[in-house]
Amino acid sequence: MTIIRLYARALALLGPERRLAVILVIANLALAAAQFAEPILFGRIVDTLAGAQGARNTPGATPLGWGTILPPLALWVGFGLFNIGAGVLVALNADRLSHRRRLAVMADFFQHVLTLPLLFHTQTHSGRALKVMSDGSLSLGGIWLTFFREHCAAFVALFVMLPLTLVLNWRLGAVLIVLVAVFAVLTTLVLRHTESMQQSVERYRGDLAERASDALGNVAVIQSFTRIEAEARDMRAIIDRLMAAQNPILSWWAIAAIGSRASATLTILSILGVGTWLFMQGLTTVGEIVTFVNLATMLVGRLEQVVSFVNYIFLEAPRLADRLLAGLDEPVTVGTPWQLVILTGTHWSRYD
Repeated sequence: MTIIRLYARALALLGPERRLAVILVIANLALAAAQFAEPILFGRIVDTLAGAQGARNTPGATPLGWGTILPPLALWVGFGLFNIGAGVLVALNADRLSHRRRLAVMADFFQHVLTLPLLFHTQTHSGRALKVMSDGSLSLGGIWLTFFREHCAAFVALFVMLPLTLVLNWRLGAVLIVLVAVFAVLTTLVLRHTESMQQSVERYRGDLAERASDALGNVAVIQSFTRIEAEARDMRAIIDRLMAAQNPILSWWAIAAIGSRASATLTILSILGVGTWLFMQGLTTVGEIVTFVNLATMLVGRLEQVVSFVNYIFLEAPRLADRLLAGLDEPVTVGTPWQLVILTGTHWSRYD
């Protein structure tokens, strides 16, 4: 299952919370716009102050008054306060949404598995099914939480706001877009390189859960046959194989993390260098340079968030796609939930 298909399926599982999800998306759009406006207004304020400083040495020039500087300053403060307040509300509702849906998906998976035929249960270890229900629901909750709390605004900033930098100054905007694109390509290469290795890691994780469940469910047998050391040795062998498969992936993502930090520094230095040259040619202002430095810092930070989000989905994708979502897709053959009955006390009652 591809990352796009996986995420589309995760959104489909929001169910009755879709209205709140749409509201959170709209709020993230507003947040992204406000965060984009802040450095622009700050650059305008810097240009105004720089112009006033130069006018001091010009005889007869009108001094800077509050009527000139106050409107952009008040607007900048207003956007900053809006970002704080809206960010708190978005984070609070995103937390509640993700936790509610995580528990609901866990309950749905549990109920669905109970209705599956015995053939499914004979072929699926109970420990593996329990791990799928627990880890899969946690992974889905993490996807919803991080997307609605942070990464939705990050996607808007990168794919909508970043091209708009060309309107401010197409030369500095082009430099910024090229640098962000290069980092995105390098991250994509890391993803593709580690894709097959991650599948092996997920298989070892399943083996680990299955082995632990077997052992803990048969403690009496293991103790009576003095199999404690043998079972512990087998468990350590699985852990060693798991770590051997996981370490190369961790190394690649460590390189990606270092690259993200380096890209932030290189982007700011590039903007400062190109901006200084353009200023000397009369093609930009000090305020625009300040604006683009702040935009570069913000956009690189957003790019790191998107990479973290994609990394999270990528690392959790096999667990979700091959286990939990596949379990939810299993056809029910033993009847619908309201047709099931359970024995309560001394009489049968319907289970709804």
